[in-house]
Amino acid sequence: MNTDDPNRIIALIAAAETLANAWRTMLASNTADLDPATVQTASADLDATLAHASSLIHALAAGSGEPTPTRLERRLIACAITHTIGSRLAQETSPAAFPISGSATALSERITGMRADGRVKVFRCCLAPMTVRRIIQNASDTLPSLLAVPITTLLSAIAHTRHEPQLVDALRNAALAPIDNAMTDAGHGYARSGQWILICEPDDARLDAAVALLVATLAARGLLLDGTRTQTTSFDEEFCHLGTDYTATAPAPRTTSATPEASADRIVYVGKDGTRIHVAKGRLLVDSASGVPQMSLPQRSVTRIVLTGNVGLSAGARSWALRNGVDVVCLSRRGAYQGQLVNTAATGNAARLLAQASYTTDETAKLPLARAIVNAKIRNQIHVLNRIARRDPALHLADTAARMRAWREETAHAADTDELMGIEGAASAAYFDALAMCAPPSVDFNGRSRRPPLDVPNAALSYAYAILLGECVGALHAAGLEPSLGVLHAPTDKRPSLALDLMEEFRPLLVDQTVMALLRTRRLRSEHGAPGPQGEGVWLSADGKKTVVDAYEATAQRSVTGALPGFSGSWRRHIHHEAQLMARAIAEPYYQWTGIIWR
Repeated sequence: MNTDDPNRIIALIAAAETLANAWRTMLASNTADLDPATVQTASADLDATLAHASSLIHALAAGSGEPTPTRLERRLIACAITHTIGSRLAQETSPAAFPISGSATALSERITGMRADGRVKVFRCCLAPMTVRRIIQNASDTLPSLLAVPITTLLSAIAHTRHEPQLVDALRNAALAPIDNAMTDAGHGYARSGQWILICEPDDARLDAAVALLVATLAARGLLLDGTRTQTTSFDEEFCHLGTDYTATAPAPRTTSATPEASADRIVYVGKDGTRIHVAKGRLLVDSASGVPQMSLPQRSVTRIVLTGNVGLSAGARSWALRNGVDVVCLSRRGAYQGQLVNTAATGNAARLLAQASYTTDETAKLPLARAIVNAKIRNQIHVLNRIARRDPALHLADTAARMRAWREETAHAADTDELMGIEGAASAAYFDALAMCAPPSVDFNGRSRRPPLDVPNAALSYAYAILLGECVGALHAAGLEPSLGVLHAPTDKRPSLALDLMEEFRPLLVDQTVMALLRTRRLRSEHGAPGPQGEGVWLSADGKKTVVDAYEATAQRSVTGALPGFSGSWRRHIHHEAQLMARAIAEPYYQWTGIIWR
């Protein structure tokens, strides 16, 4: 099934369910510019209103100039379009581009973050006005398979900057994605909201280079800056951007949403050989091999237990964990995932498992989801490189990011999952080669190696991936899915293939950037590794594992908003929500799973 088939997309926009959802969204938003009597009349016979809108969508998409849609009809159709393709447009938006409404906090955090990185020189500018027709054309050039005729015809008929600003803003972000990507790939401190652009650099030379690249990239797409609305300044001078005053004389602290949630999950990691876990009097107890108490926690506060190596779990602790749905994940001494305890209530029902089995053996049905999984992973890998390049432009990661974007575009044309795995492999090889260049010289890192890992960075990656895999297995069970029945990874009894699918988009976010941050800040060093018992590869030391676990937990418990529509919470909770959305994609043929939006 081609999920970007334009006729199918028009049919989805015009579907009764889509229009009903769009109507509710429209009424819940600001309708002050709509005539109350018109809204009341349309509501009185809603079925007729939606049926007329459906017919109107087909007529406008076919290029019919009659009848001209009313303001209410334009608003309703715009909401229906957003419901249908909004998530796809959002996935193509650069992490450096911020919506014109509802993103003031996120934009402020990015700007104060650039300032905290020492980027004190500022260039503030505005794009020359773009007509809606020009925005649609440029967006179509960026996403030709999604925004094809008749969808562009429909958009031209109803999109209006003043009355449908959110739809136009989403289209503008798609249209300007190549400019945004060029700036972030080059490692420039860059942020855009609507037509307003902000560039922050550490010195005048770097700022001049960034402005030159921006002007050249815009010119290549026939776009210009508004020469009357540009400003070169610094954070030490009077400086206000989109209503927020950033003027100060000292670096501002980062005020991000990086603090753990108040109700953070309590994950217990135990990895010392001979340690024993048991329960007594409502508490989870951890004793050393000699019986000396090491830890005592209220049972009700523990949500997950991760065991590494030769660690004992008493029968009472096992029964308590199974009874209360507490995941118990087992890793080898080296840190490889071995399996976990699963409550029978989380194993799904027979009908759902049969449907999942049928889906995973249907190459045509599962291909759109498999494409989306690879697409999301590569997008997040590129974002990791962009974040590193922004802090260290001398690394010159732009060429790698450009190659990876080209591979990402190829996912839309992959004929089967084998071809997708080839694209994913090529992109990942280039990605890890680039990451190896970003590690400090004091640490050996020569690209990705596993089974066994050959250096400390790879040992840390493998260990954290195993922890993440356990989280994904638990999330899939909670969503009623069988982890062994994969979509991108072939189903097998020997590995949790669907959990490998689910974790793909989270690898760069939760593991790769965490390990690279540890390496680049010297918190993870060569002395945190040692040869394996038989001399095979490199194993993390106890201190190394603790360093990785602490950093992983800090990331997993970070609270975020906006990564998934209508959902907020820790990244750990996002894993569970994505598992639920994956279950929906498997159960509903026309639901498009797109992955998280990570800024």
